[in-house]
Amino acid sequence: MIIDIRSEDFVGRVVKIFITGQDPRSLRTVELDNWTGVAITGQPEFFKKALEAEVLSRSCVYLLIRSGADDDLPEIYVGESDDFSQRYTSGKFPIEFDTFLIFTSKDDNLTRAHVKWLELRLWSILRGNNGKVIVANSNTPTGSNLPRADIATMQTYLGNMIYVLEALGYDLFSIRERTAVSPAKPSDIVVMETLDVSLNLFATLPKRPDDRAFLRYAEGAYTLAAGSKINLRATDSLPSNVRKLRDQLIQDGGLVQRGDHMELTRDILFSKPSPASALVKGRSSTGYIDWARETDGVPLGVVLGIAAGAAPPD
Repeated sequence: MIIDIRSEDFVGRVVKIFITGQDPRSLRTVELDNWTGVAITGQPEFFKKALEAEVLSRSCVYLLIRSGADDDLPEIYVGESDDFSQRYTSGKFPIEFDTFLIFTSKDDNLTRAHVKWLELRLWSILRGNNGKVIVANSNTPTGSNLPRADIATMQTYLGNMIYVLEALGYDLFSIRERTAVSPAKPSDIVVMETLDVSLNLFATLPKRPDDRAFLRYAEGAYTLAAGSKINLRATDSLPSNVRKLRDQLIQDGGLVQRGDHMELTRDILFSKPSPASALVKGRSSTGYIDWARETDGVPLGVVLGIAAGAAPPD
């Protein structure tokens, strides 16, 4: 008998997580196979403990994350430091956060110029995914000019950062960014398994059933389609970060007024359906109820409950 063992059957990567102490929510050190980078992450109460790590005396790029409610968006601050062990020793942070993630290197090859380049690139990607996250930085990072060889190295580092973030459960990037940030080698190709469910959904404006917004659900992501109608007014119940997104879209032309409503001028990618429907309706919203399948009007929650064999979250 000849057994044909194909290399693609063994495609994958190893993520190692070392947890300090007994509590799995405690300080964690995360490493990825064949990568000199390292991430240190935890909740705010473990921040001072993290500063004791020897690797944080090197150049670092970091994220401070404040999670959002189901109908809101998370908020992220992106920063860099040439010696993170001396950063925030006063305890004054740019935002309140519930998680920190610090990326550095196990060797001395990551320089201040490198992390400034990474900071700007990561900030730019997250700003481009403003339906998934609100970036808290008030100013654009300065970045740095790197030689072409260093840019190629940092593209690979950034790709590994994104891989680790997604592996830890932070859905902040598009599939294109997950797979195309750094050039893939045949041995590094990640096979993406797409979800079986693909849906075209709609939601109506309050008290205006003929004015609709349209949402595409595919590969686990929700895309609010250009041309969707958006409520002209926002109520006090509109979640704070969705309100910030709305204001940003108005400022940059992503939302324009069309008589008695507003209209989306470009597609916006969301991780969850509720912030998308909140943007449409101008108020707090439960997306699994307010989005419905175009073909028969069945609510999204019912559709996904049937498809997944379980009821969707509230």
